[in-house]
Amino acid sequence: MLISRNLTHLNKPSSAMLDIKFARIKAVTFALRPAPQKESLEALKKRLGPTPGVYSAEPAVLDFGSWPENELTEHAVELKAYAQLLEAAGVHLVEVRGNSDNLEVQAEALGLRFENSTTSVEPEETAPLAETSIDDKSKAAVDKLPETDNSPDQAEANQAEHPHVPEFDSARRTLVIDQPVRSGQKIYAQGADLIVMGQVSAGAEVIADGNVHVYGVLRGRALAGAAGDTQARIISTCFEAELVAVAGYYLTFEGGFPEENRSKPTLIHLDHGTEPAVLRLKAINIR
Repeated sequence: MLISRNLTHLNKPSSAMLDIKFARIKAVTFALRPAPQKESLEALKKRLGPTPGVYSAEPAVLDFGSWPENELTEHAVELKAYAQLLEAAGVHLVEVRGNSDNLEVQAEALGLRFENSTTSVEPEETAPLAETSIDDKSKAAVDKLPETDNSPDQAEANQAEHPHVPEFDSARRTLVIDQPVRSGQKIYAQGADLIVMGQVSAGAEVIADGNVHVYGVLRGRALAGAAGDTQARIISTCFEAELVAVAGYYLTFEGGFPEENRSKPTLIHLDHGTEPAVLRLKAINIR
């Protein structure tokens, strides 16, 4: 959709042309699960973190796609309550997704864009594998290979010699920043790990969907697993952070740092042995 407007300036015979185009923007998506509205709001409040929070100044999308119509009606979902909670945390709600006419009416009343979440996504095209032929020499060599011993003892010996390598859903890229991140700057490694070869100043923010490595003083904010990866880690060689977060779980340090971590190499990770999970600091020895 393209809308044009003529801007006429006083005492100037010529006019400028302004093109306004509507385009998609990158935003944080909060995918809410069906629950009573009070519980749902509490869960959202917890993920938003302190004020100014982890997601402050970010555009956001509320996704009610997993809520059937009867759940939305049963729990009397009022979109205004979610919008007010996000606004109080400094988050800019720009879009609502769902499968409800009532939700669409509420979104329009609040001046928000609404998108039906049933829109299908085309799968990525996959290049076909090339056919491989074996010439006579290669075939003869294969024929001479010794038979594999598939006995349990042999299988255990093979496993000990070749330890299991975990499989990942997709290859993760790495974004390397080879200079300091100054106050007010924000670095986001989307779908990637982030490595900063220098300090992260107070007031700066480094974010990654994967792990965050800071090989220098970390004085600002570091957020790993921004897309929800609870296995993500944060590593700093000199830990003095304002805030750290992994998959929405956060820690702040207004009361000071534990002595074993202050200005020392530190690993930050989620401890899944508790319910709910807890963010932990662990001193590491890198010498």
